[in-house]
Amino acid sequence: MEKSTDLIKIKGIGPGRIKHFARLGLFSLQDLASFLPRSYLDYSRPVKICDAEDGETAAIRALFIGPVKTFRAKSGLTVTNVSIGDETGNITAAWFNQPYISRSVPSEAGGYALGTVDRRNGARLLRASFSKELPGIIPVYPLTSGLTQSVVRNAVRAALDICLDSVSETLPEQIRAEYGLIPLKTAMETVHFPKNAQELAAARRRLAFEDAAVLTIVLEKLRQNKKAQKGISFNTSGILDDFLKLLPFEPTSAQYSVMNEIALDMASPQPMSRLIQGDVGSGKTALALYAMFIAAKNGAQSVLMAPTEILAEQHYIQLKRFFGERAAILKGHMSAPVKRQVLKGIADGSIIAVTGTHALIEGKVEFKRLGLVITDEQHRFGVRQRAEIGKKAESPDTIIMSATPIPRTLSLILYGDLDVSLVKGMPPGRKPVTTRLVPGEKRIAMYRYIENKIKSERIQCYVVCPMIEENDDLERVRSAETLFEELKSNLSVRVALVHGRLKSAEKDAVMEAFRTGETDILVSTTVIEVGVDVPNACVMVIESAERFGLAQLHQLRGRVGRGDKQSECYLLTESRSKSSVSRLKTLTETSDGFEIAEKDLEARGPGELIGMRQHGISEFGAAALASDIETLKQARDCARKLLAMPPEKSERLIEKAMRKYERSLEDIVIN
Repeated sequence: MEKSTDLIKIKGIGPGRIKHFARLGLFSLQDLASFLPRSYLDYSRPVKICDAEDGETAAIRALFIGPVKTFRAKSGLTVTNVSIGDETGNITAAWFNQPYISRSVPSEAGGYALGTVDRRNGARLLRASFSKELPGIIPVYPLTSGLTQSVVRNAVRAALDICLDSVSETLPEQIRAEYGLIPLKTAMETVHFPKNAQELAAARRRLAFEDAAVLTIVLEKLRQNKKAQKGISFNTSGILDDFLKLLPFEPTSAQYSVMNEIALDMASPQPMSRLIQGDVGSGKTALALYAMFIAAKNGAQSVLMAPTEILAEQHYIQLKRFFGERAAILKGHMSAPVKRQVLKGIADGSIIAVTGTHALIEGKVEFKRLGLVITDEQHRFGVRQRAEIGKKAESPDTIIMSATPIPRTLSLILYGDLDVSLVKGMPPGRKPVTTRLVPGEKRIAMYRYIENKIKSERIQCYVVCPMIEENDDLERVRSAETLFEELKSNLSVRVALVHGRLKSAEKDAVMEAFRTGETDILVSTTVIEVGVDVPNACVMVIESAERFGLAQLHQLRGRVGRGDKQSECYLLTESRSKSSVSRLKTLTETSDGFEIAEKDLEARGPGELIGMRQHGISEFGAAALASDIETLKQARDCARKLLAMPPEKSERLIEKAMRKYERSLEDIVIN
């Protein structure tokens, strides 16, 4: 039987819809039952109009409903309005290009109006619908073309009705009692159709707990396997003194600490597997150079893989200082003779240290004695790509570097098979970036100020937008394309545009022009989050800042402040939400990336912080829904207890763990 035929059992799903579900990776009843909502609409309690916050999903008691009015706006949109009132005031329900919606507006008061509150131009309720009763908490699922929320909800409900009885409990009763966990079967149903917020929290916690425990079990098994491997034992004696003579600055205490960890790892007969985390500009590259220096002193080759050619070029400049003619760069855009020469040097060992992009993992790249593999900004490479370069040697030492601050407790769960180093603090002389929150009504004055600053001080500016092109559903959000045209037309400075849809060569050309000062303002999406080092770029503007996480905003802010001039970051927002404004103010109060990451974790939970698929482990699923780090920590402790228990008590969960990750073990190892 093909795995997709299972869905035929559900009424209303035929061959056509099966194809739509397949695009979401849903082929069976079990897949549907495990297909977690991406969010929820909470209509479990009424919200008074006077208390409804901007951007909030609200159910408003419709004690008054006025006449329906439809008109054409100057923009060409057809707008349908109706006034709704409760005991605290009135709000206008508004629909755009939906004149037919007037037929669904109740003719009499009573019941509830449901929608999203928008207070930018008066009090409005967007995309409103009406219900006689409070609908409760409604799941919202990821969709694809051909499927609607109601179709997916009905399919999930049917799948649960059919297969829920066959679900087996995986956690021993004593473990559930110790950690206060509800049964698995109850959690699976409740996470889709909760009766209240308390039930939903308990269901999410149970599923998050189990997924984190499962992941920990696999990582513990992998760690044990690594300890059994034999790697290269490098001689590290006296090498630090030689390295410091070539380093043009005195390392920070944090750098010295991590250098010591690297030296101990590389001297060990087991292969090193270390994650180095630190803010942009904290000095991670110097640590990579130290590890490469140790390898070279022992006659072993090392490779530093970068996500972009521009970043690889920057690394190459550093490598030449330490390794001279024995350093090389390998990238896609090289002449054939030069590329052949580099490949020959790598193969015969005359090149001892090499940096580059994806070109390093091509089959024709052969190393004579590869002892160390370093990946910079590890999440920018596919896990398979990182695995490929590791295959070019027998158990090489590995270092993964990331400038995305993740709280240490979360790092220990996500990277359970790696040793984690934190590089806190900044090298001497680096000035903190002055960060200000700018309301929408001051955006024109802000851009005029930046224009004058560019002209008078000859500095450059980044402007980051959350999306490439306009989206009708996001009225307040300016796209990169729209803002580029606006600034180009209204400012008398040189403006350029870069985004992820440009071809690699086009992106590199735009970034190179900005690096060399041929462009004054670079309008961009988050593609500049990792990239070129431009000391003259002293201003960062982030449009619709409320649409980014704090950790990502901090990462973007790190693109400026790299020279000796005072740098500035402007967080532009039109949101009136108190919670959004309060969250953004965190960036104006601290420049510590790990402190910011902790606050991001508190505000949004680990799911939004790490991204459900960011680490190459798509099955992490429910663990990404955990609302508190404590749940994940408890799950990690629980997994270790289970591994120490007699097999009959833990075998069900361990078997589930190994079965769940059997196809992605290699991905987890390299992560």
